[in-house]
Parts: sequence; C-alpha cells; structure tokens
Amino acid sequence: MRSAVLVLFMCAGFTIEALSCQWTSPTQAAEQFSAYDDVFFDALILKSKRNYKPASELFAKASKMRPSDPEPWALQANIMLKTGRWKEAEAYARKAIALDKEYEQPVQYLANALLYQNKLKEGIAECKKCLALNPDNNWSQHYMRIAEQKLRLPITDIYEGRITEDRVSMQAIAKYLQDQKYEDALKLINKHIARYPTNSSGYLKRAYVYEVMRRRDLAIKDYDKILSMYPCHKDALDLRAQAYQAMKQAGKSVKDLIKLVRNDSDHWNTRFRLAFAYMEAGDYKASKREYTGLLKVYPNSIEGLTGRGLAHLRAKEYKEAVADYSKAIECDPDRSASMHYKRGLAYEKLGEKKKAAEDIALSKKMGYDPKEF
Repeated sequence: MRSAVLVLFMCAGFTIEALSCQWTSPTQAAEQFSAYDDVFFDALILKSKRNYKPASELFAKASKMRPSDPEPWALQANIMLKTGRWKEAEAYARKAIALDKEYEQPVQYLANALLYQNKLKEGIAECKKCLALNPDNNWSQHYMRIAEQKLRLPITDIYEGRITEDRVSMQAIAKYLQDQKYEDALKLINKHIARYPTNSSGYLKRAYVYEVMRRRDLAIKDYDKILSMYPCHKDALDLRAQAYQAMKQAGKSVKDLIKLVRNDSDHWNTRFRLAFAYMEAGDYKASKREYTGLLKVYPNSIEGLTGRGLAHLRAKEYKEAVADYSKAIECDPDRSASMHYKRGLAYEKLGEKKKAAEDIALSKKMGYDPKEF
C-alpha cells in the first residue's frame, strides 16, 4: 500500500514536502473541507512531525470551534504527556472523558497522568476503567501491575481465562480446523466460554471458526457480544467492520471504523478504510472529507487520489474526478490502467469525447478489464 510506504519514509525522517508532487487546487480542497477539518488535520500533521507547541495551539483552536468533540481534548492530553506536563494532561483527559465516557484513549491518558504524578491508587482505578473498555490495552496492563507492586497490592491477573493461554486447547482447535471438523472445534470453544463468560478471547476464537465456515452472521453476533462487554475492543471493532464490508453493509462498518480511528494513535491506514466505507455507504461528502484530510498528510498517495476521484465520479463531480485521476496518473504512470479508464468516463460525462476515447483505449491497451469496475 502506497500510504504505508509513505509512513515508513516519514518515520525515517523524510518530510511530507520532500515526498510531495504537484498538489491540486487549494480551492478544490477547500470545497470539501470545513474550517474545523482544516485546523484539525493541520494539527494532526504537526503532531506527527513532533511539532508539539504549534500542534497544541491548533488543537486548542479546534476545541473552541467544536467544544462538543472530545477528540481535540484527548489529543491535547497526549501532547501534554509527551512534553511532561502531567497536570495539564490530567485536565485535558478529564474534559475528553466528560464528553464521551466510552473513549479509550483519554482514559488511558488520564491513568498515565495520575501515575506520573505518583497518584498510584487513582492511576490503578483509571487503568481498570481503561481495561473495562479494552482488555487488551497493553499500556494499562503493564503500568497497573507496576503500580500494584509499588503499593504491595495483590496483582490483577489479566491473563486469567484467555483461551490463547491454554496450549492444549489451542492445539486441539487447530487440528480440528485443519481436518474441517468445525463442530468439534466449536464444542471445545463453547466449553471454554461457559467457564470464562466475560473473557473476550473465547468469543474471538469462535467468531474465527464461524468466519472459516462462511457464517459471518454468527461471527458478528460474537463481535457484538464482546463489544457489549468491552466497547473499545480493537480486534472486535476491526473484525466486525471487515465482516460488514464483506457483506456489503458498509454503513454499519462506518461506526466501528470511526471508533477505531479515535482510539488508535497510528490511525492513518484506518482512515483510508473509513474514507472508502463512507463512499460505499453513499456518503460521498464524508468520504471526500476523509480523503482530503489524508491527502494533506500524504499528498501523492495513489490510494487517496483514486479514492477521492472515485467519490467525485460517483457524486457526478466530473471535473474534480478528472483532476484527481490526472494527479494519480502523474504520480504513478506505470500502474495507471484503471485510472485512465475512470478518467475516461469522467471526460465522457463532460462531453470531451476525444479525450474519453483516448483514455479508455489506453486503459484497455494496458490490460484493464472494464468488468472490474
């Protein structure tokens, strides 16, 4: 994935400007972006480049523009933690939690801030709240144990009931799956779930078997069960979103992807999935907004340009579709067969018959089959 490659370049110290080719019209971007979106994504970019002071100022501005949105408050808390300002981190985290109690990240940040201030009992309490939202939050698991040891409290057994810790059962299940003895695998998993009904691992394993059996409807019921117990369980959110999209129910996947984006500090690839899900659900405006934000971060992302181009095409915004596909072709001419075809369709709708015919002919010459579209 092109965007993943760009993430690696950024981690290696390359700037966005160094990776960028010619950008599209600022007017075009402004049409799809609200003033809030512009400020918020600029702040995200600065934060990813560790320019914390200007990022913090922009998040503060975003909070004033949309005070009911907990995300800028949570990201402010994260910046305060990164810059060693524990009390301010605590205050920002509490504001975010007051707006959304099922928002895992600010709960984790609040626990961090309390523990860094040596408020161990309060920190442990917040770690437990975080684990009640997502039992696989590794940070909370790790630092809660350290705090409990410092206070000489009984250590919370976070691994009790995990089916993955039962080597004998896991080996037996793997053998049953290999031999396609799905009912035998389910019996073993059901026995585990009956013993540990509040542990998510058994439900995840059973959902996996249902997925192998192509019974996504039953798998979704297990994801629902997990999320009724742990509202921010990342694996359950991720897998349910995938299942809904595979079942052509993109609208249902959108809510899960939004929650994943908000609770994942490395959320850029999930945002690409969210942008596509919005488009599949017919919300072209939201899809274009997400793609535009991503293109501020990765200006020559083929996935971003072609995704937004397709959203424009479906929304009957043909000039904008031509602009995005032209930019994508410029950035990656060797893999542009499908881009030429879709740009050709946009040209056709604009009445530019010659350009349309040239693009569509070129796409076929490059091996693109229109049936794929």
